[in-house]
Amino acid sequence: MDLINNEYFRMEEENGSIFITVVQKGFSLNQLDQLVRDHPRISITKFVELKASLEQAISEKIHIGEWKPLISISISENKMQAKMRIHVTETQLDSEREKLTADIMEALGVHGIKAGILEKAVKQPLANKEFVVAKGEPAITGADAVVRYFQLSVRKPTIREDGKADYFDLHFIDEVKAGDWLGEKIPCTEGVSGRNILGEVLLPIKGKDKPLFYDHKTVEKIEKEGVTTLKAIVDGVVQYKDGKISVGNHLLINGDVGTGTGNIQFDGSVTINGMVSAGFSVKATQDISILGELGISGVKEVESESGDIFIKGGVFGNNITIIKAAKNIFLKHANECTLEAGEDIHIGYYALGAKIKGRNIIANEQKGKIIGGTIEAKGKVSAAVFGNRLERKTFVQVEGFNRFELEHELSELLMRYKEKVVYVEGLKRQLESFEELQSHLNETQFKQFQRLKTVYEDEMMEVSFLEARRKNVMKLLETKGEGQVSIQVAAYPETTLQIKNQKKHVRTLIKGTIYCEKNTLYSE
Repeated sequence: MDLINNEYFRMEEENGSIFITVVQKGFSLNQLDQLVRDHPRISITKFVELKASLEQAISEKIHIGEWKPLISISISENKMQAKMRIHVTETQLDSEREKLTADIMEALGVHGIKAGILEKAVKQPLANKEFVVAKGEPAITGADAVVRYFQLSVRKPTIREDGKADYFDLHFIDEVKAGDWLGEKIPCTEGVSGRNILGEVLLPIKGKDKPLFYDHKTVEKIEKEGVTTLKAIVDGVVQYKDGKISVGNHLLINGDVGTGTGNIQFDGSVTINGMVSAGFSVKATQDISILGELGISGVKEVESESGDIFIKGGVFGNNITIIKAAKNIFLKHANECTLEAGEDIHIGYYALGAKIKGRNIIANEQKGKIIGGTIEAKGKVSAAVFGNRLERKTFVQVEGFNRFELEHELSELLMRYKEKVVYVEGLKRQLESFEELQSHLNETQFKQFQRLKTVYEDEMMEVSFLEARRKNVMKLLETKGEGQVSIQVAAYPETTLQIKNQKKHVRTLIKGTIYCEKNTLYSE
């Protein structure tokens, strides 16, 4: 088939190959290139032979290229997209549009493309430009299961003013009744099937399932309308232990602790809606909340082995009351008593003649006063006022810490914590697999499941320990320098401030932050 024929050469197609016969010199490569552009199906592949033929004009038939198919189609490796190129000029496209549409559909059929064909691309193709002619429908992955749990109240004391009185408030114990909601799981979905351009069905990936971790003795799982709900089996307080939600023992005393109740010693949390009478004591393994507005007076001891203590009305200790908490103590005021906390002590209004020891001692920055007594902290002490106008002797000691060593410890803790979390996540995934097949496990598999649960719980205890220590170290590192005392309003004379081994005796009114760095005191 003749393609180009002039006085210089003849170009023809034969069995898919392009040949040229040059009979006269004088036709340049640039001129030839202009002519070939009007024939998009011509593909010159042998430029050396073409150049020699034009220069020598030996009147011999020379193979110089290939004849492209009218329509080229490429299919992506994943069979989700097909691209097409029609080797025609714009003029040819306009004049042969109807026939080309039929040719396109035929070419698609030859390549097995039967799904996702783009109608607009077929009816309005591009001339000699690659365009997308078909797209598959990808499978839609199912949604992952959604798990929600009861959120424990944030223990942050506040002082509100209503114009008449001030109230030291704290939502302390999250009490629930049998049947109350503790969590839920919305199951994962199956997803939606897809189809590639060859018409093959693509199966979806099911969403990831997530187990509910709960204490089977105090929490039950209820399935209804596709949703799994956790509900309390018993009355008590919500708590998280070893990564599982549970309901802890809760002793509620609606009145006072006194001759009618005797001393309280309880395995769990205790809420006392009244006060604790003089000479009596309250001990609990978990949190203790004493909500009487008048607080406690002359009480022997209030102790929490592993939790927090909240005394809404404060303490009149008469130099005999001891308040001990493994974690935090929150109270309105402390009069002539001893307070000891493994973590922080929060004071709403004042501490008067008290012995106080904790990680951080924090009195309200607008109203909080520390007057007299001995204050010992690991990281910082903060209050509005220290001492008073009568210049009552007040001693504040901050043990301080080595920042470099703590930062090094934190780095190691973070590394151990991350490694442990990765390990626990692996155990958790194994547990999830067992949970899904629990009803089909044989005896050996069930024993393996039980052993895995024991290992998981032990590892979660270690994670909890590392997390608690990490938080403790980070809390200390929030301190300015290596120990600080923050005086928001004033410190009066006869107040002694000691940070690490550096002392400052207040001679005149001062305020601001005093901190120690490299065994030197600084003020700002």
